[in-house]
Amino acid sequence: MIKPILLGAVAGIVSIAAAQAADLPMTKGEAVEYVKVCSTFGPGFFYIPGTDTGLKIGGEIRADYRVFGHSSDAPAGLTGPGLGDFTRNDDRTAFNTQARIWFDARTQTDYGLLRSYFQINADSHPINGSPAADAVDAASRGTSNKFSIDKAFIQFGGLTAGYAHSFFGFYDNEYGDTIWAPYYAESSTVNLIAYTAQFGGGFSATLSIEDGRDHRVDNFSSGIALPFEGGQQVPDIVGQLRYDADWGAFAIQGALHQLRSGEDIVVTAPTTPPASVTIGVPHENKWGYAVGATGLVKLPFIDGGHFIVEGQYADGATQYLGVGNSQPGIFGNSDLYPTALGAIAFLNYDTTKGWSIVAELGGNITPVLNANLVGSYIDTKYDNLLGSFGDLSLKEYTIAGNLTYTIVKGLTVAGEVTYTQQTQDVLSVSFKEDIWQGGIRLKRVF
Repeated sequence: MIKPILLGAVAGIVSIAAAQAADLPMTKGEAVEYVKVCSTFGPGFFYIPGTDTGLKIGGEIRADYRVFGHSSDAPAGLTGPGLGDFTRNDDRTAFNTQARIWFDARTQTDYGLLRSYFQINADSHPINGSPAADAVDAASRGTSNKFSIDKAFIQFGGLTAGYAHSFFGFYDNEYGDTIWAPYYAESSTVNLIAYTAQFGGGFSATLSIEDGRDHRVDNFSSGIALPFEGGQQVPDIVGQLRYDADWGAFAIQGALHQLRSGEDIVVTAPTTPPASVTIGVPHENKWGYAVGATGLVKLPFIDGGHFIVEGQYADGATQYLGVGNSQPGIFGNSDLYPTALGAIAFLNYDTTKGWSIVAELGGNITPVLNANLVGSYIDTKYDNLLGSFGDLSLKEYTIAGNLTYTIVKGLTVAGEVTYTQQTQDVLSVSFKEDIWQGGIRLKRVF
């Protein structure tokens, strides 16, 4: 009797459960949204799932191996950055590995292309940029694992806002095909907001408002670090007119840069107890400026063949000359300097003047071998420096040649040789610095 009762109970429970299950809503697994290729913006872009934004992620690994040489005929007792021959304290070789990664996001809107770009660089042991600093690297020994923002900007139609290359010139932004060799042209990434208008027929115009602090050259005496410039009131104003055609391109550009003297300078002597001296500074406002032109000719008889020249003149705005890429003189580099001295005061200021030019010839000799030859010259002058020093001039030129061989797609090996010479004229004395550098770079792009 027990067995029929148990079987009946089980049958009842199963029928009740089945009836309840029939009342439950049916569910299906969520659809998997696969990443789709975005061919609208070119190879490498894919749609961010759930959006109409195309994203491209890329990167590089650069392994650099360099050697240096340096000689000088500077008079005995004259000190300054890079002066004198190499000593046992100077680095003759330096290695560095750099990793780069970038993100390029683009969306086509009813009002034009919306783009954002971000790139960061990481160095294992940075090698300083100027020829003298590369050779005399003591200050950076032990500096490692340095991260930096290369670029970070937004573009919408003709608007560019953020941390981007200056709109003064275009040689460095679009060419500048040296590996390490310095050249003298505008080569800075700055904070800016700019608008580019396209007129058709290859003509365009750009008005850019750029942070003047990113264009400041204010290190009159690199040995004792005496800054003369005060705070910024007005940002730099940069304009460019450009024409692009099948045969090449041409552009003219100009910039205005505000110069303001700062407050009095307090110098503390390393005595016991420390003694302080206040140096009076006159309050002056000046405007510096720079003008330049760029010409590009494409060479159709060679793949990627080009010849480009960019030159500029500046008065009180020498950063646009690329002065930061040259080795500093005995008084450093500065746009504002004193021309008269009192007992414990600077009585008057003037602005540094100069000009620079860079030219590049390059192209692909074969499908896997690229060659570039770059020459550059810069000339800056302090008129009536400190009254008693007279005119001080710094002239520097660099010649560089490099070859890049593509081993397989995405992997290259390159070699470069560079010679730089600077001539300084001060107190009727002229002396030269000679710098050589060479090396190899292995680069993987993905």
